[in-house]
Amino acid sequence: MKLESNNNYRKVHITIQLSQSANRLLSESCGRSNRKKIQEATLRLEDHLNKFRSISELNHAIPLDEFGE
Repeated sequence: MKLESNNNYRKVHITIQLSQSANRLLSESCGRSNRKKIQEATLRLEDHLNKFRSISELNHAIPLDEFGE
């Protein structure tokens, strides 16, 4: 699924709260990739949004290709 170009979608800054376990996983991932947390979180969120259509609960995401998108 590709979003059509739309000037209503601009770059935004978002503040989130992570659980202790998610913070640990993100920190460990940063150590492996040599990226800062903001870079790692941005990359991972964008990757997830491009691969999955929706997420109904933790560890249960629906890939885009299951809907022919």
